[in-house]
Amino acid sequence: MTTATTQQLGQIISRRGHRLVVQPVGEGKAPLPPPIHCSQRKRLPPLVVGDQVYWESTSKREGVIVALIERKSLLSRPDPFNQRRKPIAANIDQIIIVTASEPGIDLLQIDRILVAAAAISLPAILLINKRDLLSESEYQKLQSSLHPYQSAAAPLLWVSTQTEDGLTLLQQQLQDSVTVLVGPSGGGKSSIIQALLPHQEVMIGALSEASGHGRHTTSVTTLYPLPEGGALIDSPGIREFGVWDIDKETIQGGFVEFQLYAGQCRFSNCNHLHEPGCAISAAVKSGAIARSRFENYQNLINNCQEKRSWQ
Repeated sequence: MTTATTQQLGQIISRRGHRLVVQPVGEGKAPLPPPIHCSQRKRLPPLVVGDQVYWESTSKREGVIVALIERKSLLSRPDPFNQRRKPIAANIDQIIIVTASEPGIDLLQIDRILVAAAAISLPAILLINKRDLLSESEYQKLQSSLHPYQSAAAPLLWVSTQTEDGLTLLQQQLQDSVTVLVGPSGGGKSSIIQALLPHQEVMIGALSEASGHGRHTTSVTTLYPLPEGGALIDSPGIREFGVWDIDKETIQGGFVEFQLYAGQCRFSNCNHLHEPGCAISAAVKSGAIARSRFENYQNLINNCQEKRSWQ
């Protein structure tokens, strides 16, 4: 597909150092052309995997990106070293948070990602990987602790790449959507891609025996087209997903169960922290809202206020 000039349409599928890997758009049902390694024009903003661009050829299998097509969505996170946000992926339709009992499930991290997804109006799904490692009693206990997410925050999927349990349901959820996988190292994002795309070369690592933390087997963000339509974007493991630069109202938007009590607090500007007459606090006391979710909300609000007071 070309414009009136030599510009061609493509999509960024990976990055190799300062070079971006662009997949040219094919014609009809013909096989896709081979990827092109591109630089980018200096006037363009930082480009990420998922961006749709126009590029021009400079030599065989090489080119330069000359224009960015308007994004429909952009997932980013704060950069702890400066005031700017670090982009992760563009033009995505949904987020899947991948975690597992090994290396451990961090509910606060899950809530951070849910807030980040809500901030850009993207649906999120919570995927618990390595179901085969759980005994029945461990499964029941974990299922109970995650119940607030299934009932209020996000759909919940249980998957095992070893037994293939849950993979069919996952494939249905992915079809015709561009999905980004986020979550801690060792949760099994790369293993899931390998199970869904058995002929795709994906680097997979094991948990570090010394620390219990996952190894960063994915060093670059990569887009993998799915044969049934849609694509998966695998991102490097995220141990911290800060939301300190997000305002109070946006953080509250990540806790969808709070919406049932909108306008019911004694004070219209209630922060849902320690104010008298707070409808959210009353719902927590009655069991209508999970205490774990409420405590994570308070943690995020307090952390946001502390970070801003330092700046």
